[in-house]
Amino acid sequence: MKMFILCLLLLGMVGNSMAQEKGNTDFQIFVGDTVQWTPFEKCDSIKYNITNGSVIDLSYIKHGETLRMIGRKSGNCTISALCGDSTSRILIVVRGKIIEQGFNGDTMNRPRKPATKVFSETYQFNPPADHFFISYFNPLNRSKETFCKIGDEEAYNNGRDIDRFWNTKTGKNYYYRPEAQGWTPDVAWEFQAFGKSFFPLNSFLREMPDGDLSQYYVGDEEVRGVKCWHFFVDQANGNVIQYWVDPSNGCTLRRQVNESETYEVVDYNLNYRKWLFGPMFKKSLHDKTR
Repeated sequence: MKMFILCLLLLGMVGNSMAQEKGNTDFQIFVGDTVQWTPFEKCDSIKYNITNGSVIDLSYIKHGETLRMIGRKSGNCTISALCGDSTSRILIVVRGKIIEQGFNGDTMNRPRKPATKVFSETYQFNPPADHFFISYFNPLNRSKETFCKIGDEEAYNNGRDIDRFWNTKTGKNYYYRPEAQGWTPDVAWEFQAFGKSFFPLNSFLREMPDGDLSQYYVGDEEVRGVKCWHFFVDQANGNVIQYWVDPSNGCTLRRQVNESETYEVVDYNLNYRKWLFGPMFKKSLHDKTR
């Protein structure tokens, strides 16, 4: 009888131990893609352990409650989060510029290559450095990501639950809390500035094939009112990546792999001069003005 009770206690201990670990989550992204992860609904103090963190650019949001991760180079990264006795883990798989197949292992249809044309222009990458409001559709999470910049102030919205505003000179940092007082101060300098450029604007520059671009140029096509160069690039593995590039600055406004859904710029304002949202619009502590 004592042995039976002891077995029940041991089983209960194992069950409690297993209940303390949350299920694993996998993210599969391309270089330049952004994802976010909140390991626990509520936790006052989270400790993180990161393996092979060089494949991502990592920033902490809401005092470390949420992680924002951007694919930096091909590889796998594992992150463990510890809150008391509870553990949560994720695996991040970052894919590079050559895509062998779809995320689910299925081979995607490949379009036929149109006739190429002589490309007599010179490709140069000179992305907007200030006064821009740029949004693009991300087909991986079916959301619209937005990047804005005026002088030292930058804003980012992932189209779901991340809405940030910061100053690259003073380090002031804010996030939007719709359930509370709207724009809320965050820890100073806990943000990642945009830098020179971001995906997908820089995708053709980063993935540009070697040799004469006349091998890939198939004509011009309009994207968001811009007459773009259209490049059709065959990969060594038989896959295809197409790019629609703004001739004025070399930025990619649309990118498509095989016949999958496209990354595409949907807002493209390169003369954005006045903020119409942000923490400076707050009138009181409980002003929720976005």
